[in-house]
Amino acid sequence: MKPLKFFILSILIGLMSCQVQAQRPDNTRPMYGEVEKSDEYKKLDEDFKNNCLEQFKTIDSAVFFHIDRAWRYFYNNDLKTAMKRFNQAWLLDPEYPDSYFGFAALLEMQDNKEEAVRFYRIGLEKDKTKERAKICYQHIADCKYQLQNTKGAIEAYRKLIELDSANVSALKNWGYLQMQNGDNISALIAYNKAIELDPADAMTFNNRGYLYQTQKNYENAIADYTKAIELDPKYISAYANRGITEMETGNYQAAKQDFEFCVQIEPGAGSLRRYLAMARLNLNDKSGACKDFKLAKELGDTQAEELIQQNCN
Repeated sequence: MKPLKFFILSILIGLMSCQVQAQRPDNTRPMYGEVEKSDEYKKLDEDFKNNCLEQFKTIDSAVFFHIDRAWRYFYNNDLKTAMKRFNQAWLLDPEYPDSYFGFAALLEMQDNKEEAVRFYRIGLEKDKTKERAKICYQHIADCKYQLQNTKGAIEAYRKLIELDSANVSALKNWGYLQMQNGDNISALIAYNKAIELDPADAMTFNNRGYLYQTQKNYENAIADYTKAIELDPKYISAYANRGITEMETGNYQAAKQDFEFCVQIEPGAGSLRRYLAMARLNLNDKSGACKDFKLAKELGDTQAEELIQQNCN
């Protein structure tokens, strides 16, 4: 029976070992895995706080430093280190809301939506004025867009706009992302609201014009591009977009004038030179068109060669 007793004892020791291991803090999970820390880890935490006080002079300064680093790591797709930094900020001040928003956003990246909702709720409860929430949602949108998580960025902007309906920058970005995501109705609503709040912003008119253009609403598209140019007379993107729209409607003379202005501002842009050539070609100026096609090719435009072969030999 001795071997049996030894076997049972080994199992018990193994189970105890697993239990201890399971209770160890894990800095890759929010709030270190929410486990009760041993005296040894509590001593390490105190040493960390004291070192931060010595380095940053105040706990607030230390928290800001670690929060800023956390968002930077998130933005650069080092999600594991971002979690560690958010944990350090939380350890320094568990009442500071930003860590909870960071935890939630990182959990979303892990597709742990239920836990993400819990931490968003905690963050909002900690942030009575909702000012930190606005900043955090902007960070989350920036990070997720950088990581090509368009839906996540859209959701972050939606939450930000719910808290701050007059945030023009958020409305513009939300509209742009919705347009990229194929939700033209939401994009148009966002652009309309942004223009209502800031009617002097040329970029929003240009973006809304592009949305109209994709819907073949050429009249409104040209009107918006024209307004963008009125607000910013050197806005080359608006000139180019208006020129392309005019080409689509058959107004080649107006298109030529827009592209002539574009190549004056950006003489090294091969694609703009190609568009000018196409406008000339449609106005029966074959000689001028071929000259511009060849120049476009010299400037590196990859589509110019085929157009030269089709029209200039």
